[in-house]
Amino acid sequence: MSSEIKELRVAQYDNAKKIMYLAKEFLLSSNKINIIGTTNSADIAARAAENLVRLGYVKYENTRTETVIDSNKKITRLIITIVKTDDFDKLYKENEENKNKKKKE
Repeated sequence: MSSEIKELRVAQYDNAKKIMYLAKEFLLSSNKINIIGTTNSADIAARAAENLVRLGYVKYENTRTETVIDSNKKITRLIITIVKTDDFDKLYKENEENKNKKKKE
């Protein structure tokens, strides 16, 4: 497992389902990740993180905001740090089996 915290950046045109999928894929090789949303995508980042927590894949470690000044523009970011639960691998495997089963039908 990598000790480096991976970052998943959310764009305003992404949806929560896509971010949930990508977060789970990132968590296969890391114990924790940061989901980062800007002003226009913070709601999507929050929705994806909350769904993963509700489904038991992860738990929250930290949530914070920061403002960065870039080229005289203020950029506000929401950073949600999530950590795998002990059940992550089991839940991931069950979900993959269900997806494969549905594809065969």
